[in-house]
Amino acid sequence: MQNFEPTGAAAAMPGSAVPQIKRRLVISACLLIPLFYLGLGAAFGLPLPPFLTGDNAMWCGIVQLVLTVPVCWLNHSYFINGCKSIRAPGPDTLVALSSGAALVYGIIAIFTQDAPQELFLPSAAAILIFAAACQLLEVRFKAQAMAPLHSLAERIPETACVLRSRQQYTVPLNEVAVGDIFLIRPGDVMPVDGVVIEGETTVDESALTGAAAPVAKHKGSTVYAATANQGGALICRATRIGPDSTAAQLVHTVQTTAAAKVPLSSLADKVRSVFVPAVIGIACVVLIIWLLLGQSFAFALARAISVLAVSSPCVLALAASAAIMSGASVGAKHGIVFKTAASLQSIGTLHTAVLDKAGTITNGEPEVVTIVGTRSVPAKFLLGMAAGLESQSQDPLARAVMRKAAAENIKLSAVKDVTILDGQGLTGKMAGKVMAGGSAEFIAAQCELTPDLQQAGEQLAADGIAPLSFSLAGHAAGLIGVADAVKPASKAALDALKALGLDVILLTGDSRTNADRIAAQVGLDDAHVVSGLAPAELEAELRRLQTNGPAAMIGSTSAAAALACADVGIGMGAEPLPAADVILLRDDLADAAAAVRISRAVDARIAQNTRMALVYSALLPLLAAGVLYPLNFVLHPIDSVILMTLFVAWLLSGTARLNSFDPKPASQSEPQKEPAE
Repeated sequence: MQNFEPTGAAAAMPGSAVPQIKRRLVISACLLIPLFYLGLGAAFGLPLPPFLTGDNAMWCGIVQLVLTVPVCWLNHSYFINGCKSIRAPGPDTLVALSSGAALVYGIIAIFTQDAPQELFLPSAAAILIFAAACQLLEVRFKAQAMAPLHSLAERIPETACVLRSRQQYTVPLNEVAVGDIFLIRPGDVMPVDGVVIEGETTVDESALTGAAAPVAKHKGSTVYAATANQGGALICRATRIGPDSTAAQLVHTVQTTAAAKVPLSSLADKVRSVFVPAVIGIACVVLIIWLLLGQSFAFALARAISVLAVSSPCVLALAASAAIMSGASVGAKHGIVFKTAASLQSIGTLHTAVLDKAGTITNGEPEVVTIVGTRSVPAKFLLGMAAGLESQSQDPLARAVMRKAAAENIKLSAVKDVTILDGQGLTGKMAGKVMAGGSAEFIAAQCELTPDLQQAGEQLAADGIAPLSFSLAGHAAGLIGVADAVKPASKAALDALKALGLDVILLTGDSRTNADRIAAQVGLDDAHVVSGLAPAELEAELRRLQTNGPAAMIGSTSAAAALACADVGIGMGAEPLPAADVILLRDDLADAAAAVRISRAVDARIAQNTRMALVYSALLPLLAAGVLYPLNFVLHPIDSVILMTLFVAWLLSGTARLNSFDPKPASQSEPQKEPAE
């Protein structure tokens, strides 16, 4: 599905052609059973009806022809495609030639009263049927791999409840425009992406990100199409609709990745222009050689048809493309989007993982990390007092204090007559008492700071934590430390990347003190931290690291430039990041390690599939040509197509195991791979 449609998307998903292919396959197979009996039954000692034997043997051939023609008609697309691609022969060309040659020979033999043991009409039908069987296997495999995306597309509702002039209207989804206000009731599925402007709830985002835990939403939060509201009602403003929504982009990106040319399939396309004509030439040579060796035309033709039937350049391409498709699907189920097939493959060959700090290792916004009260002003009272004062400010540090008070369910103190002094702090009155908050220098002008508070403030500053000092009624009331806090899962995520053999480096424009504080919390030593970098210097440092081997840049919007110049750019979060090659929708750094595991699992499967495909491509045509005939072993054309079908089925069934691959657990450290040439 190249163009995402909110309604009727399922029809364009892989697997929609399965019923049609299955229908003509079943009908063809029903016709093949009596055709086999008539054409090959005698070879197995099966009796034929008396009216089709003896002097009436010609009628046996005519009945076979009558059964074969419908099979050819049902599968005529192979003949049409084969003729269209005659100048650039492909797999359908081989199917058309092998089946067509068998059909033409059978017709000529019937009406020239030539009575060979075999008319090859069952072979003509069998080649078409088994080609359709291979097609069915491939389409069903694609449908299985894309099932999670199919479900995601189907989740998006066909209508939305919009608010216009304070009235509710249920409108088709294609009538929703960016900026429209829409209502989400409890239990509703989000029809489009949007921003919450009123209400609080929890949302199930598992269909989009794979995360099982509900996500809290409040004013200012982003909601995504195809996610389900589990709590209270929300009023939201539409930001991305239709094909621009995050869910639609996910579906489109994964399908594009699965359909993209990968190195092996591109090689197969290049080889096809030589391979297919070569196979046709070899089949002609095989025919001539067996005739020169004194064999009958029927025997020689059987060997030539077998060579055509068993040879296909698509097997090598399928070895890679099937694994790529499964890898893209596994990533989508876990909230990991590979924008290209190349990015899926290359992320497994990384030498270095370079990380931005803000929004990647840390939460990306200031948070209260410590509260130091006094005997007269306990920590909880200080937080309520400070939140009441800071509620009048829009400073990021003030918002951090407010969030902390809300999280602790602390009631805000009533503060009046608030005055904001830019760059210094705030003053106000609480219950008639003057209070102040701001820098240590500002508070020192209001009152005398105690030695223990001075020492605590200096220690926080030394650790890279911003200290906010407070006073009440001319006395020091305590201080609150605010910093960009490390995400709880960051250390485990970095340990997982190290276990995969990657060299993990932190690049940041922050001070050395603050960078060291963050590094100590996530287990990075001084040698793996580079601080104080300007944006241009960050890119230069990244290029220097790339001299050691392929390097990935992991970051959010603040690292967009670095993402673009990295070998693989890994973006955090669902916000659009054009420069990113891989997107971690859940904003979880642990998914970076999961993406590497997926890539390596795909690479291992491609390598295994390719080895087997090369063995198949080298061995089966030789057997089909009759090289073992001196040992009384030859492949009948029907044997050839059966072997081809079984091989494709085996290849796809092995690759299908990737769909259940769990990239999260790291039971053991994985060795570092050498970069691809």
